[in-house]
Amino acid sequence: MKGEKFFVFLVICTMFLFTACSKPTTIILFNNAPITKDNFLNNATEFFAGKKIYYLFITEKKLDTEFIRVRVLKRNEKVDYEITGLAYSNDFRLYKNQIYYYNDYIVINEAGYYCMVIYTKNRLTTPLVTANFRVK
Repeated sequence: MKGEKFFVFLVICTMFLFTACSKPTTIILFNNAPITKDNFLNNATEFFAGKKIYYLFITEKKLDTEFIRVRVLKRNEKVDYEITGLAYSNDFRLYKNQIYYYNDYIVINEAGYYCMVIYTKNRLTTPLVTANFRVK
């Protein structure tokens, strides 16, 4: 009985040890209109081809780089993680007043399912955040 309680206690402590550290929250918000402090919670995921797609990238931890890379990958709508092409890619410089966020817009002219991926320039193999959206 005592051994079982000790084992359960040990498992719980191990869980806290390996799961207590969490990754900083990083998100991408999309909108049909330019993002302001009044409408940034009106997140949209469906857009029309040829129209501007405004996005806001926010991180709770200060980024350790001056540059980020934004990529938009076209996905197969039937298979969740199958990438069929690169729709957009660009590098952006973050200024001192933008170390926790970046906002801009893109225009996609072809209908389909897309995934936006944001990387730091010094770690291009590990994305900071990904977000999916659809263009009709």
